[in-house]
Order: sequence, then C-alpha cells, then structure tokens
Amino acid sequence: MLMGEVMREVAFSLAEAKFTAGDFSTTVIQNVNKAQVKIRAKKDNVAGVTLPVFEHYHEGTDNYELTGLAGGGEQLAKLKRNYAKAVELLVELASLQSSFPGLNIPLLILSQSWMRESKRSSTG
Repeated sequence: MLMGEVMREVAFSLAEAKFTAGDFSTTVIQNVNKAQVKIRAKKDNVAGVTLPVFEHYHEGTDNYELTGLAGGGEQLAKLKRNYAKAVELLVELASLQSSFPGLNIPLLILSQSWMRESKRSSTG
C-alpha cells in the first residue's frame, strides 16, 4: 500500500472518530505516561556494507482500550489500526532512506572501477 493512501485513510478515520466520539484529544494527552510504540535500530550487513535497519515494536499495554466506550469506539479502534499501519510504513521508509546513502557509495566506487577496467581492456 502506498504511503499517500495510508495517510489519506488516517486523516479520514481521524475525522470519523472526531465526528462520532467528539474531541478525545484532551483525554489522550492527559493520560499519556510513556510511548507504547518504540523504534529499535539494528545493523544489517548487505554485501559487506553495514546498513542501519529500523523496526518498530509495542511495549506495555493499551491504556486506551476503553476510550470511546460511550460512543465512537469502533471508529477509535479503526483510527488506532490506521495509525499503527502508518507508523509501520514510516519506519520502513526511514529504514530504506537511511540505507540508500550507505549502498550508493560502494555502488559508485564499483561503477568507477568497472569503467576503468572496461577502458583498459578496450585499449590494450
């Protein structure tokens, strides 16, 4: 799924949740103790090049399971699922974007080396 589509779904589900459950932002902000979704950075070796790899994980319990019980609970659950999907894609995108410079330099060096070798073999 494309990032734009996911973000569109997130925005739409936020509007749905606000419409059905009212303004729940103050409830969420007042009850935050620590992050439930965290990012772990690891290193991966690809063809001799060390690349950063990010992965997200959930820590702790869901403090907002009962939020929206009076109304809009289904929309709030959908909103949480959509935000989780967006975070997952953003972490994957960050991992890919941070890997690109690490792979680009060895590829450029390899390409230059290959060009030198091909020039040498064609002239001699």
